[in-house]
Amino acid sequence: MPKKYHIHPKVTPLEMEYLYKFKITRGANCINCGKCTKVCIYEAHKRRKGDRRKMADPNTVVCRNCFRCIQECPRGALEKSLHQDFVNISGSFWKADMFLTLWKQAEDGKVPVTGAGYRGPFSGAGFDSMWTDMSEIVRPTRDGIHGREYINTGVELGRKLGHLAFDAEGRLLTQPHPTVDIPIPILFDIPPVQLSPNVRLALIKAASEISTCVILPAADIKPELATYSTNIIPFISEGEIDKYADILKSARLVAIDYSDALPDKLAGIKERLNNISNAVTIIRVPAVSGIEGIVSKLVNNGAEVIHVVADYRGQEINKDQEANFKPRLIKDIIRSIHLQLVEERIRDEITLIFSGGIAMAEHVPKSMLCGGDLTAIDIPLLIALGARLYEEPEKLLLLPDGLEKISVDIMTQRMVNLMGAWHSQILEMMGAMGIREARRLRGETGRAIFFEEIDQETFGKLFKQN
Repeated sequence: MPKKYHIHPKVTPLEMEYLYKFKITRGANCINCGKCTKVCIYEAHKRRKGDRRKMADPNTVVCRNCFRCIQECPRGALEKSLHQDFVNISGSFWKADMFLTLWKQAEDGKVPVTGAGYRGPFSGAGFDSMWTDMSEIVRPTRDGIHGREYINTGVELGRKLGHLAFDAEGRLLTQPHPTVDIPIPILFDIPPVQLSPNVRLALIKAASEISTCVILPAADIKPELATYSTNIIPFISEGEIDKYADILKSARLVAIDYSDALPDKLAGIKERLNNISNAVTIIRVPAVSGIEGIVSKLVNNGAEVIHVVADYRGQEINKDQEANFKPRLIKDIIRSIHLQLVEERIRDEITLIFSGGIAMAEHVPKSMLCGGDLTAIDIPLLIALGARLYEEPEKLLLLPDGLEKISVDIMTQRMVNLMGAWHSQILEMMGAMGIREARRLRGETGRAIFFEEIDQETFGKLFKQN
């Protein structure tokens, strides 16, 4: 049994104003009686430091929306309204509440528990149309996710053997392929924006702290980062292999950018890499139309790990810029690729990574149930540092001003906290499903309920088109 894996969160506030849902305003009719300071247990209301006779502006960030201060104000001087930026930031996929949840998890590493029961969507798009089977949750006292019955979230990256061959004396003839183990089914993906050196270092240190890896363009990997070489996955094109040979020598994993000509040249590319390093090769492929055929060809040509990348909303990429293009969602892309490889009887030979639209902890096991081996994330890590994302009219990802002045240790811990909260939720979901090995999640659709299938089964025959 592998050693138990733990992520150690620590309360780490970020000293900058962040997004909040409501705005509290204090009217001119306030008489500075201080009643609000006595009834607010979250200390949203305080007196001014320089003049104790007057009230300071309300601190909306700590407000938990109990409305006690508004009810108790004798003059009705307090007013609460939706903050305009909270409204503006909510898009078709990245909802404003997601930002608040990720920020809170980065603050303390805890899983929010409200006791109000499930209040989310089930008939929505993507992962929102998918439930997981929690039938095993009836036995928490016997199992206990942190107790004696160990739940392993580790995954293995690399090509798998279809069979083993032995000689007449029982000696193994088959040469195993090199593999890399990580203790959590999450990689850190290429940052979607240019990062300052201290933010990039915090990202790398966070990956090292939780024993995973971060994918970075080889051009961004400076000599001073050599200490973290086992946690960095250099991303290169096939033409840059010799240029970055020194970086590749110490890497455990190398990511290669996909091109249409790559599948036919894959054997030669792997040979060139093997002359430099023993690293496992990841082929990074955009999730375009016909991705199933691309992945199948790569597997048959000897690919070890394939990373399928959807857009930031978890949608299929419109490669040809078609006007009437209707993109598939990442959930459906994963299932389609997985089932294609199963049908061809080559699914067990390859490791599949999926990214794009992996926004919440629950998306990780759900993507694995659909057929992935692990996931890669990017935007949630930046939200932990205060990033805001606006979807309309076009993607705009903004990092907060002053982030370059924040301590690397603080930023590192916030990302570690976020992953600690995600890991706890993955454990909860696996335990509730009765699954003790993350590897067993892959393609285990019997542990999931899909709205589309239930809808078709229930109403399909009634409303079938002639």
